[in-house]
Amino acid sequence: MFISRPLFSLALSVLFGEMLLCPELPLSLRFVLLLFYLFYLSLLFRKKKQKILLLSLFLFFLSSLHFQNALGHFQKQQECIERVIPLNCTVEGTISYISENETAYRIFLKNCIVNSSLEKKPKELSKEQEEKWEARNNLPFQKIQVLFKKTAQEDSEIPQYTEFYPGDRMVFHGKFMELSPAMNEGEFSFLQYCKGEGIEAFFLANKTSPASPSPLVQNEILHAMRATLIKNKGEVRENNSSPFLKLLYKLKRQASCDLEKLYPEQQSAFLKSLFLGEKSALSKEEKGLYQEAGIAHILAVSGLHLSLVGGTCFVLLRLLGMELNYASILSSFFVLSFALFTGSSGSTLRAMLMFFVYFFGKNLGRGQDRISSLSLSLLLLLFLQPLFLYSVGFQCSFYSLFLLLLLSLRDGKERRKALSKKWERAKRKKRFTELLRLLPKKIKEGGKELFLFYLGLFPLFSFLQSSLPLYAPLLNLLLLPLLPFIFLLGILSILFSHLPPLFFPLVKLLSQSLSFLLSLFHSLICFSLQLPYSSLLLGKLSLSALFLYLFLFYILFLFPLQSVVKRRRQMQKKEKEKQINSSSPFISLFAIKNICYLKNILSLLFLCTIPLFLPSPPKDLEITALYVGQGDGFLIRKGNFVMTIDNGSSSDKHFPENTLLPYCKAKRIQKIQYALITHSDIDHTSGIQGILEEGSTENYKSNYKLQIENLILPVQAKDDYRYDLLKRLAGRHGARLLYWKNGNSIVYGNKNHSVSDTTPPSDTLPSSGTAPSSDIVSPSDTAPSEKSAFLSLRCYYPLTNAPMEEANAHSLGCILRYGDFSMVFTGDMPKEAEEAMLSAIKKEGQSPSVDIVKLAHHGSKTSSSPIFLSETRGKFALFSYGKNNRYGHPHQITLEKCSYFRLIPLETAKVGEIQIKTDGKKYEIVAPCRVTSSLPVEMPDS
Repeated sequence: MFISRPLFSLALSVLFGEMLLCPELPLSLRFVLLLFYLFYLSLLFRKKKQKILLLSLFLFFLSSLHFQNALGHFQKQQECIERVIPLNCTVEGTISYISENETAYRIFLKNCIVNSSLEKKPKELSKEQEEKWEARNNLPFQKIQVLFKKTAQEDSEIPQYTEFYPGDRMVFHGKFMELSPAMNEGEFSFLQYCKGEGIEAFFLANKTSPASPSPLVQNEILHAMRATLIKNKGEVRENNSSPFLKLLYKLKRQASCDLEKLYPEQQSAFLKSLFLGEKSALSKEEKGLYQEAGIAHILAVSGLHLSLVGGTCFVLLRLLGMELNYASILSSFFVLSFALFTGSSGSTLRAMLMFFVYFFGKNLGRGQDRISSLSLSLLLLLFLQPLFLYSVGFQCSFYSLFLLLLLSLRDGKERRKALSKKWERAKRKKRFTELLRLLPKKIKEGGKELFLFYLGLFPLFSFLQSSLPLYAPLLNLLLLPLLPFIFLLGILSILFSHLPPLFFPLVKLLSQSLSFLLSLFHSLICFSLQLPYSSLLLGKLSLSALFLYLFLFYILFLFPLQSVVKRRRQMQKKEKEKQINSSSPFISLFAIKNICYLKNILSLLFLCTIPLFLPSPPKDLEITALYVGQGDGFLIRKGNFVMTIDNGSSSDKHFPENTLLPYCKAKRIQKIQYALITHSDIDHTSGIQGILEEGSTENYKSNYKLQIENLILPVQAKDDYRYDLLKRLAGRHGARLLYWKNGNSIVYGNKNHSVSDTTPPSDTLPSSGTAPSSDIVSPSDTAPSEKSAFLSLRCYYPLTNAPMEEANAHSLGCILRYGDFSMVFTGDMPKEAEEAMLSAIKKEGQSPSVDIVKLAHHGSKTSSSPIFLSETRGKFALFSYGKNNRYGHPHQITLEKCSYFRLIPLETAKVGEIQIKTDGKKYEIVAPCRVTSSLPVEMPDS
């Protein structure tokens, strides 16, 4: 099936050439992919495709070198950006694309020069000095995205006079922003997004308000805007924009204004995304809605949109009597214009290239082999931009179309083709009785194909959004037929709005009809999300599980086994052989029916084992220190038991929806048994507060809900107003309140967990809420031989119920123990609290010695006293702080103390999320999102 398609072999070689050098893929997985590729090459050799084999090998090595060069260049550019991030810079480049919404402009520049000296070149430099200065201060970049916000004083009319267009050479003044990678599992990686789009840097241009023109100088608005632009934002160096690109940009801006006038804000934003590729106009609520419903693909301009635009244009031209070659050329030009019009994303370029191949083949009188056409598109795009491999839109576009093509080639192709012919014949001849007779078979085949398509998309949903929209297939069947009508009504309403006022009633009719369709569209989406089990939590598949799933899915559901066996038997029949050759013992043992029977059994077994591919809870203890920015955040997991300590950030206002909830979703966490808050500071509480607000965010509500059963606060929180909001939210959420001080603890065994309150008085229990569960097990009742089977978290500070004005002073101080492993959690405790905690531990006759010390107050000099570090005798010191924070954490004095006591630093700001895994005897420390530092893989028991 694939061997006979040379373009497929070449595209596969290019793809594997890049994937085998992709550093994000584990070495073991790359080794498996290499074996698979070598197996494919052996098939080419057996089929005597020597020319294709040699060309494939050539492209394999060429693409590997090309990808490695592109990746090395991108990393080198990031190193350059790191040096100039603190500095004010100027960026000069040619505009390739402009996008805007109500608040900001996004301008994409190509062939850029970055000057970090603000073009202030020293005088009287020698030629050698001048060359060094140029190399140090004038840095070349291929593509930069510039963002500047619209000022509050700009009224709605001013932006239309902005005099820069695609093709202009511009200079901007401002600062660069870091392309931040994903620092925690489940997080969005802005670095990977930019890498996939070929964006080497993100530049934030300065902005100031332009002066308001007086009525006497209204005719000088353009000049004033230009002067303001040169002074504050950018300078037009060369006004040589392409007339064609300039026309497209003007048409786009005019269409955007027309949509804003004709439709409400929410509907106009959707239509801008659909017609103009302007997704930035959509609110976060709307984007989340379409993603949750599983129909976000309609917002990305791809083959669906180009087929409506280009296909309609071609059909109309042919109906008007235009010859095939001229209609193909004009339609191709129209498709190219639409691609440039909407930003030329990876999915758009893929669809555009396939359209060109289709029109070219049609003019040659040849049919289209869509797998070869898709392969050619992949081949050209990866050579054009090797880092397209990182683009999620590029991946989804090629994968989903390839999956559809494989579905059409699976077993039963002739039967399905015959059924389609009968159906079309009956439709053409209007034989309704025959249509009714064929309808059940048609529904059965369509339902089976739809089921297999979404079964193939299952790992994609898991990997990208950690959930599966259960009603997405039905929703797409209902909504996709509406899209042609939406396109037609939208385009007609825009065109007729420029006609004389006589046509205004017609424009109103068209816009109201489309508005009704969009309201129906939106209502169906909302209704689907309100149905039971509208979204199934999957978690995020590992890369190994994803590739294994895809391999088994292809073998069991897509590989045309019957066709292969039949072809083999026909060949043997021609050779007049009574038995199948010994080279295929499997086929010789089973007839075709038995093979199908076995395949069906294996397919059912595969369906039953799908849950095994999903992430499962850890059998042993797993402690995760999230990178929260400036703050603290810990998750403790063992089996289905989940506990959090703090989780807040003062540097990320959207920490719950950006980090905490995506991480829990990726790990398939649905319930947190205990959420412990050490004290009331926002950098320790904001994440839990967001969860208690029912997972709602500032913009939209997600279907993913995280339940907190118990909220643990310091005992001082009972009468402290700073905890009132948390207590009210906990009551509304249904979480039980627990107030802790010295002596409280949690003990979790293999089958139950309990709260021990033997030391504190009874008034530490909440006055309201559900009663404690009946499966309470006191630590004193635990047999010594079972020590290693229990996880315990015991509180040693605060010592009393006495109120403390300083929140840091009553931070909960706890020690977690699991077998021989132990770790201390200190919140933001000052030195005096640390010493009091040590006294409480010794008073109970226990040793304060631990394996890992979570340093108090993010490594501040007011905490981590020498006595505390000496007594705890830790091997590692865990710092949780934000990059470039304004507090100067961690303090140099604290780092020196750690060095003196031989504590190995673990810093979330440098390596991102840190995981500590232990079986109670040995423990290992890993950084799943390691950025710059390496961590020890495994540590022996103490």
